[in-house]
Amino acid sequence: MLRNARGRYVSGSRLAAGLCLTRAAIHKQVVRLREWGYDITGTNRKGYRLENSPQALDTDRFRAASLGRPICHFPSLGSTQDELKERALAGAPQGTLVLADEQTSGRGRMGRRWLSPRGGLWFSLLLRPAIPPAQVPALALVAALDWAMVLRRATGLPACVKWPNDVWIDNRKVAGILTEMSSEMDRVHWVVLGVGVNINNPSPRGMTPPAASLREMTGKPFYRQALLEDWLKRFAGSLRRYQRDGFSAFRRDCEECLSMKGRTVVCETAQGTVAGRVEGIDGEGRLLLRTAAGLRRFGEGAIRLKKGDERA
Repeated sequence: MLRNARGRYVSGSRLAAGLCLTRAAIHKQVVRLREWGYDITGTNRKGYRLENSPQALDTDRFRAASLGRPICHFPSLGSTQDELKERALAGAPQGTLVLADEQTSGRGRMGRRWLSPRGGLWFSLLLRPAIPPAQVPALALVAALDWAMVLRRATGLPACVKWPNDVWIDNRKVAGILTEMSSEMDRVHWVVLGVGVNINNPSPRGMTPPAASLREMTGKPFYRQALLEDWLKRFAGSLRRYQRDGFSAFRRDCEECLSMKGRTVVCETAQGTVAGRVEGIDGEGRLLLRTAAGLRRFGEGAIRLKKGDERA
């Protein structure tokens, strides 16, 4: 009702009558909405007015714009990944989205803890793509590329992709992608694509690599829902293109947006560590590393700058 008033005041008595509540109950709900991030002004003899909601997700409007996408929004949740994996096993359709204002047990790749306080954007998206299992890991790169483009447009900052699944700005991590799947040898049952973006939340301290939020980097808040809607529209097109043409259709854009290209890094894999210069990414999303033994390709792992090449 406040949103539909388009910046005008709505009296407490009108809200109470429209929602079949007492005015005292309306006041309690307004207090709760403020705690969730809605900026609501209250004035005697005028009522309430919605000023802004940079921290809050308007799920009613979001559902209206989602073209039927099932959306599950939680003020607090252990992990959007775990919640959506259960729904995937129960037969939830492609496009199901689980969002949380905060996660208490968020995680990244290799089980690393992912701090997810209020103000950030934490969600998981269910996919049932028509691709072989070997092509699933590179989906994280495509998702990261789309986020880099969205954040460049929103902030004017040089967001870039850090192989294999992060988005960085000025050598600081602002977003991470996690993919988990259920598959057979030649068929994918489902993929749960988890995304965490530091937007209006305080940056986690003591992290390696260092993290940063958009608000801290720019000095202004961002409307989380607008960023999410922009990314979902972009990724919907990217997913169709990926299923048709594979990662090779994204290789050039990804390489142009690739952090650490030309830098000497250490690649940590399950088989050990390898040092080399980042040459780029191949048509399957694998890292191309020029090592002492020649050019090598890595489909998994994590990279960090080699000591002595940490220049800004």
